[in-house]
Amino acid sequence: MSDGANGRTPERWANSLGMQFLAVRPGTFEMGSPRTEPRRFADETPRRTTLTQLFYLSVFPTTQAEWRAVVGSNPSKNRGVKRAPVERVSWIDCVDFIEKLNSDEYLLELTTFLGPEWRYGLPTEAQWEFACRAGTTTAYSFGACATGSEGAFGRLSGGSNDGNEEESGGRRRVANVVAETTCEVGLFAPNPWGFCDMHGNVCEWTADRYGEYDPTRNVDPTGPASGAERVAKGGSWRSPAENCRSASRFNFLATYRGDNCGLRVGIFRQV
Repeated sequence: MSDGANGRTPERWANSLGMQFLAVRPGTFEMGSPRTEPRRFADETPRRTTLTQLFYLSVFPTTQAEWRAVVGSNPSKNRGVKRAPVERVSWIDCVDFIEKLNSDEYLLELTTFLGPEWRYGLPTEAQWEFACRAGTTTAYSFGACATGSEGAFGRLSGGSNDGNEEESGGRRRVANVVAETTCEVGLFAPNPWGFCDMHGNVCEWTADRYGEYDPTRNVDPTGPASGAERVAKGGSWRSPAENCRSASRFNFLATYRGDNCGLRVGIFRQV
């Protein structure tokens, strides 16, 4: 099976909507957090994880303009910022968005460039965290601690670690301006692999149901087969910085629509 329609695997691709994608090569990494990581949660059980399939992931969270172009409407609360991420979208809404991408001209454009076996989709939790870490082993892709200048998240460490991001105060500091909502994607430095906004701005839905990690499933793992809650990753503008760590996990009902939740689209080979 060839890599792409022309027998190659490009490192970068952009579709007609303006979505930019980077290739993520197979690899092995430590998923979850070590027991010594400050302010970790019990459900971040560390496990050595291997991903065997190349996939693509969007450089940025999906923007309101991209969502509107596909769906025809914009559900977001914060509509006054250019290139702000779409939010107030449920996991079910995101699946519908993906289905629309996998139809008509969007699918034709994708398969013409990469090949007939490729489709848009949501990343698994493992795929998301692999791309977020980008080869790093620290709490964040930018290091062990947050200073407030690395992402659109709320207060820094020092408050209670109750895991309730609704109580984080919803404040962040960007260029000495205190904001109380999402910001334009790409304002902060990318991680070592080129992905932006992996820490903060909006939590990003993944394909997986929420549950404890299965220690027997370390190769291309997916979530539990049943359950009402889905995993979101990355934390948001409402989250304290420690809840935006690479290993942090959020569990929301698939119907949840909050101004802290959006998505990041991937491209995957159907096997």
